[in-house]
Amino acid sequence: MQEKKKGLLEMFFATLIWGSIPVFSVWCALPSPIFVFFRVLFAFPFVFLYSVKNLGIKEFFRFRPFTPLLFSGIALSLNWILFFWAIQLTNVASAVILYYLGPIFTIVLAVIFLKEPFGKILFGATLLAFVGAVLTFVPNMNVAVFQKTFFGLVIAFLSGLFYALLGFISKIGVKYHSAMKLTTYQIFISVFFTMPFVLFIHFKLTPFTIILLIITGLVHTALALFLWYDSLNYIKVTVASIFSYLDPVFAIILSFAFLHQSPTFFQISGGTLITISGIMVSLRERRTSS
Repeated sequence: MQEKKKGLLEMFFATLIWGSIPVFSVWCALPSPIFVFFRVLFAFPFVFLYSVKNLGIKEFFRFRPFTPLLFSGIALSLNWILFFWAIQLTNVASAVILYYLGPIFTIVLAVIFLKEPFGKILFGATLLAFVGAVLTFVPNMNVAVFQKTFFGLVIAFLSGLFYALLGFISKIGVKYHSAMKLTTYQIFISVFFTMPFVLFIHFKLTPFTIILLIITGLVHTALALFLWYDSLNYIKVTVASIFSYLDPVFAIILSFAFLHQSPTFFQISGGTLITISGIMVSLRERRTSS
């Protein structure tokens, strides 16, 4: 019982930490590729050491097949770049709600390309997610607001698609590599993928910004991943998947508290539907794997 309680607390704090990162990205006020670069740069040494300690050097440096490692790393980079870009273009609530369409799209891709079964649960979850996405767009239907936020909503939607692609490639990758190893390589590849942006995009670092970037690397990435993986020693993957849907809840609450961004009724309703659909998919995944 104590171990389960520990796992639940670790998962809770991991989701709370991840839910706070949109606030940090706004505070940093950096171009999204630059923000992602420093996040993965500061996180990688700690994630690497943790992975090698748990897997061993020989297993960690077993590359083959390398394709899932490479393409999932690129997908991770693009999904984060688009997500943090969307936060700069629209409000946090809209960005995180559309971003969390990703797990639904992942299952749809698995049905199409991996021939996984498509049943009533998946159909219902997809329908709920679609309605939730539509509700998220409703507050922006005013012409003046629509012109201002439409591009941001599109970028947020694309971030959800790349989140789905990341999940889909990772789904293939874990057949050959452990999830911990896959995550470490994704972060490593992301460092090199985002590095060219540092050379060509103008940005300015202040002492305050550097502190925030170090926190996003050490706390929001390395520590949160440690809490996530350690919690899986005590709780089921299904529970962890359901807990992950606290991320957008925390993100919306914290953006209201620190950025004074108030979610609308439609955004709350849409986010609720997408959260329910994600939980349905998580339960279905567990049933299928069992």
